Amino acid sequence: MKSKHSHHQILLQALVDPKCLIDYPDSDWELLIRMARRVKLLGRIALLLKSHNLWEEIPPRIANQLTSALVQADRLRQLTLWELDRVLWALDDFKTSIIVLKGAAYGLINLPFSEGRLSVDLDLMVPQSDLADIESVLMTKGWKHRPLSFYDEHYYRVWSHEIPPLIHAERETEVDIHHTLAPVTSRLKIDSGLLFADAIPVHYENVVVLSPTDMTLHCAVNLFQNNELDNDLRDLLDLHDLMVFFSHQDADFWKSLTDRANQLKLGHVLYYGLYFSQLIFKTPVPDGTINRLINKPGYIRRGIMYRLVPLALFPQHPDKPIRSAAWAKTILYLRSHLIRMPLYILVPHLMYKSMRTLLAKIKLLRR
Repeated sequence: MKSKHSHHQILLQALVDPKCLIDYPDSDWELLIRMARRVKLLGRIALLLKSHNLWEEIPPRIANQLTSALVQADRLRQLTLWELDRVLWALDDFKTSIIVLKGAAYGLINLPFSEGRLSVDLDLMVPQSDLADIESVLMTKGWKHRPLSFYDEHYYRVWSHEIPPLIHAERETEVDIHHTLAPVTSRLKIDSGLLFADAIPVHYENVVVLSPTDMTLHCAVNLFQNNELDNDLRDLLDLHDLMVFFSHQDADFWKSLTDRANQLKLGHVLYYGLYFSQLIFKTPVPDGTINRLINKPGYIRRGIMYRLVPLALFPQHPDKPIRSAAWAKTILYLRSHLIRMPLYILVPHLMYKSMRTLLAKIKLLRR
């Protein structure tokens, strides 16, 4: 049976109205599985089916694949929590607060559907004043950096918002340790002290998570400022989940969110988060919320983003790629670098990356 839906609709309908899945023909199921796997949303679809009591209505072979996705997500979640436990053991003598970020933090606050989220590393943030000592201690207790070129080492140490990833010699789980939420070279200058001041304790000693407003803003920053938006539909869904979850817990959440965005000068980033979350996932953002933001993007920038972002967020059809989507991803890739680096750093950086890619291809051809 031939599908009546575009490949974007097949994925989006599965996420916002899982009841429609019981009517999917085999061709739609096959395409959905391929696309959802690419954007790391197989586990989410499995949980949606279970929460809507639809599990018995889907084909057994599909149920097997979705079950495997849940098993994988659960295994990775356990590995991440164990890695957090080991990091805390190694840093037992440090009394400084450690902020858990991203997927691990979503699990610690019991964000709905977080158990189906595929997360492959542990993201932490520590005060910059403690960063060198923490890195040194971890490296004496089994963690190490992957071999890096001189250029990549310089990139992390001088320009980035994090040190090179640490990997334990036995467990091989990656730990990313940040000292702020945006690259040092970025136009964004986020005061980490404000984030630590409002962070919320969890059940681990010396471990905190960002406040609801800061966690939401970090998700928006990561999506619209630090990433290229290529196949990042999951991150936008994270943002939707956070806003729905926190707004149900706190009637004043939306006002607190816009006030905090204005305080941290993140109005333009939150604008995009609110707009596209409403557009794609119908997030129930109250009227007037966006109007309270200071420093919203201008009309031209908005128009460009309105056109490009949906094309980039969704995965391409695996067999029928769309040229306009490829162009959108390329333009947003360049945008992501331009807002993270000034031109005098960006141009040599892109030249270096292009040359390294070219040399790697030549090396492969000579084999």
